Amino acid sequence: MSINTVKRSNEVAIELLGERVRRLRTDRALTLQELANRSDVSVAMLSHIERGRSTPSIKVLNRVGQALDVPFSSFFGEAEQTSESESKTISRSTGRPLLRFDAMNLSKELLSPVRGTQIEMMLLHIGEDGHSGEEPWRRKGEKCGMVIEGTFELSVGASTYQLVKGDAFHFDSSYPHSFRNLHGSETTIMWVIFSKELA
Repeated sequence: MSINTVKRSNEVAIELLGERVRRLRTDRALTLQELANRSDVSVAMLSHIERGRSTPSIKVLNRVGQALDVPFSSFFGEAEQTSESESKTISRSTGRPLLRFDAMNLSKELLSPVRGTQIEMMLLHIGEDGHSGEEPWRRKGEKCGMVIEGTFELSVGASTYQLVKGDAFHFDSSYPHSFRNLHGSETTIMWVIFSKELA
């Protein structure tokens, strides 16, 4: 695949994300200013996101999701079509939705077959020097997971842990938390979110 093809693919993904944010906002009859007030994200930033001119950080997208009262999975594209009965229960390994955060060298692959539930399951692909963002973040609920491949540093509150392949974790996500890849190549994490805000 050529560099130009990859670049255009990323541009299309950013545009589609912007369209999903706009649809979620307009479905709730919110103006950009109202969403900005609720999310603490500027009108200019929200406008750039909706027009596909800016890729939001995970933290910004998380704030927007909380302001819209939707789970993070709402920002992913659609999975490849499966049978109606299967789509409510099974997530096949091919054609799963992916969100890229190039500034953090991180992508999230949605594993959950159904959106809008209290539990969201993802695979995090963290590239070399990849991380969760410059600031720790928090959300009401719990998070857990396991290192599938690589080495992973997880900070929760005042504690920092180093985890390797096969190690698992579970914490209250209302505590400030962040992570980064300590491996020389990609680290893969099974990541599960239980959101009390949707309970």
